[in-house]
Amino acid sequence: MEISFSTEEIRDIVISTVALGIIFSIGRGLSLMSVAIITTIVALSFIPHELAHKFVAIKYKCFARYEMWRSGLIIALLLAIATNGSFVFAAPGAVVIYTTYQNRYGIHHIVLSKQQNGLISIAGTLTNISIALLFGLFAPQFFLTNSIVSINLFLAIFNLLPVPPLDGSKVFRWNALVWLGTIALAFGLIYVI
Repeated sequence: MEISFSTEEIRDIVISTVALGIIFSIGRGLSLMSVAIITTIVALSFIPHELAHKFVAIKYKCFARYEMWRSGLIIALLLAIATNGSFVFAAPGAVVIYTTYQNRYGIHHIVLSKQQNGLISIAGTLTNISIALLFGLFAPQFFLTNSIVSINLFLAIFNLLPVPPLDGSKVFRWNALVWLGTIALAFGLIYVI
């Protein structure tokens, strides 16, 4: 299966990234410069997270694309405003995995195992943990490292919550020990980096 992006998918990723940048900026000052910096950090955190889900799903021969969740963006914005940025609900959308789809070669139906679904789900979190580790270990003096690490670890931990439809529920259903080890790693990095 080939990797492709529709115009709608690119639009949804861009809107979600900018919206999350604004949401994460609330309480930190909404100057144009701070929003631009936070949005750049979000782009380096959120986009790789979602692409990891998409690429692993495609590896298992599924059709996958990012779809924005407008209600999630509105809820996130309202909660951030109401709490002055102290509570962020980061669920602007998700990579939707289609196991039945049609392409130029015909109709396809894929059956994912619990393990495959778990691996697709954990891919985004592991990407965020890897980004946090890379910046924390190899660029500790970079002026944005603290923000990059904290946003990536926030996204990793938030997505690992074992509450449907978050990734953590699928990982936990597949393998509770993998879930526990991953969330322990993410929390541990908060104290190490």
